[in-house]
Amino acid sequence: MVCFFSVSYSQDDDSLKLLEDSEDALIKFENHYFEALKYKSIGNNSRAIIELEKCQKLFPNDKSVDFEFSKNYFYLRKYIEAELYIDKALQQESGNYWFIEQAKKIQLKQYNYSKAIDFQQQLILLNHKVSEDLVLIYIQANEREKAQKLIKELELKGLSTSRLERFKNTLSNSIKNETKQKIIETENTSLEALKKSFENNKQFDILKKILQEEFRIENTDGLHDYSSQGLELFPAQPYVYLMNAKALIGKEKYNDAIDVLMSGIDFVIDDKEMMVQCYQQLAIGYQAIGNNKKAEDYRKLAVDLRKQK
Repeated sequence: MVCFFSVSYSQDDDSLKLLEDSEDALIKFENHYFEALKYKSIGNNSRAIIELEKCQKLFPNDKSVDFEFSKNYFYLRKYIEAELYIDKALQQESGNYWFIEQAKKIQLKQYNYSKAIDFQQQLILLNHKVSEDLVLIYIQANEREKAQKLIKELELKGLSTSRLERFKNTLSNSIKNETKQKIIETENTSLEALKKSFENNKQFDILKKILQEEFRIENTDGLHDYSSQGLELFPAQPYVYLMNAKALIGKEKYNDAIDVLMSGIDFVIDDKEMMVQCYQQLAIGYQAIGNNKKAEDYRKLAVDLRKQK
């Protein structure tokens, strides 16, 4: 922003000083704002926040500053602060697409699916092309009937995509097999306790510990069995897709592992480490079936993404 002004000789010195001070504040604001963007781009979010605080002192009610505050706190996983600032930005411009998108992402990270759904519905009013993202949130929220209904509506409108088809298959498999339960025996008493706990209380946190332990002790059969249960019970959790793919690779079922990973990637949201691991396993799978070109492509994607962390 550039401020142009003219001063007649009749103006007194105080008027001229006020204009100069106003221009100085604007220049200072711009300098600190672009410094904040620079530090955010290299992942130094704490330093970016310091620069934004300087901007805020100069212009307390700037919505772009509130938006940047929210993004930096989000990257620091300080979701309460991120939510406070995006709410403040939305109070000034409730129909801003990117503000609403940021608000949705914050709610998803806090598992507040009802609020995330509300924000996604607002986004759809602004851009109908993001309708299939609402299907994903419905799946994550275990609102399977709503997800199926929306899929049918999109198909009738001719808006079906390969991604939407994968969501449809995921729902179909999950509903078909949701009543199945498997009881796995093991000599490890702590693992056995986890499994008994999981039988009584089908919680994702318990399942994740079981999968971590099965992978640690290299029990491929156990890893495959429990990750398969996870696909049925928690079809929107990318971690179970990753572990199921590792089990399939251990069983030399490389094509099946690739299919599972491609389905699971759709559910990865703002988790670079998870995406890196998925790319690494895809590289292993493609290498095993002799597709060296794709194997190298996914290795490169993994390396490039890890550099961004």
